[in-house]
Amino acid sequence: MIKRLLTTAILILTISFANAQTAKNSIGISAFTGLKMFTADSVMKGSSWGMEGVYHLNMADNKADWVKMLNIRSVDLSFSYRNYQNIYLAKQPKTTVGFLGDYYGAIAKIGIGIASVGKTELLLNPGFGFGYATESYYTDDNPLVGSHINFTAQIGLKLATPITKSTRLWAGVDLYHYSNAAFKLPNYGVNSINASFGIDQDISTPASQGSKTPFQHYKKHSFEFGVNIGHRGIVQEGGGFDQHPEYKTIQRNRTSDLYKSGIYLGYNYRLNPVLSLRAGFDGVYYYRTLDSQDGIDHFYATYQELGSSYDKLRVGLSLGAELWLGRFSLPVNYGYYLHYKYFTPSYGSTYSPPDTYWTFGARYYFTPHFALEAKQYLHRTQADFAGFGVIVKI
Repeated sequence: MIKRLLTTAILILTISFANAQTAKNSIGISAFTGLKMFTADSVMKGSSWGMEGVYHLNMADNKADWVKMLNIRSVDLSFSYRNYQNIYLAKQPKTTVGFLGDYYGAIAKIGIGIASVGKTELLLNPGFGFGYATESYYTDDNPLVGSHINFTAQIGLKLATPITKSTRLWAGVDLYHYSNAAFKLPNYGVNSINASFGIDQDISTPASQGSKTPFQHYKKHSFEFGVNIGHRGIVQEGGGFDQHPEYKTIQRNRTSDLYKSGIYLGYNYRLNPVLSLRAGFDGVYYYRTLDSQDGIDHFYATYQELGSSYDKLRVGLSLGAELWLGRFSLPVNYGYYLHYKYFTPSYGSTYSPPDTYWTFGARYYFTPHFALEAKQYLHRTQADFAGFGVIVKI
């Protein structure tokens, strides 16, 4: 089936754009098959496959500093369909067939040129976006994913070679991930390693030349203040309500009120147009703290795994960097807690409360002094919460 679809797509693209040799932007289509799938605590078995369509904005003639310094070849918008109907958990071979269902994703990516031989080029393609999972814990007892809407990330390598002046064939391998940043638990997430093959065809739309008035934000020293708010889902498995059948319906249907706000105060040193170094204080305010005094139901209604706190505030010091892509930036920090009154279990367990944390985010700057930000807080590999807010720089 995949071979037929791909063959048909190649014929359509070749016939439709045979005369578009002067075009620069392009569209592409590819088919892929899963090589391996895994989640936080288990490998998955079975076969998976899918299709992806991509619109490429050619950046070869763009004069922006970040494009030239990072060797950006294209900015891409991709849409994919992923069939996971034959996947099951390796530790649970009797997992209901189709428990993952299908996944529809939309991702913004960049193509970074790494190496080339003649006209054949090796590209790195990282990207972020959103997607829709047809099966979830609340609707279909999917044990891995608690929501239909999920954050999506992808990174891959692609080897592209031209077959005409306006057509390229390519083959690649990538890692694809989706989860919901702990907005609704469970949030083990799904990871897949895939091999793909596709074709790109130029169209008549000219490539981007860049803005005549580029966004200027090259101040050497700056201070910033950020604030956000986020939400974490209630724990759904591993104890608590799940051990008390009378609470099962309440647990599955309740809306968690585990809200948090993040606060950041930091200093930035700009190394060049695409990279800043960062140092600052991270604070997280809890609207509802851990309740371990009023019974098991109260405990599991307020338990936040590695993010469980008895105090309203936790504070840490972090260091990191910020990658700039014009008005967009991607900050990441790693920090050590100065104050965090976390939960320590009394039973024999490998659970180890965290002394460190890390964060990453995505920002869009409306002006050099004001930006919107989505920021993810994590302990080790466990998502704590995602905060959405604003950044002010001076």
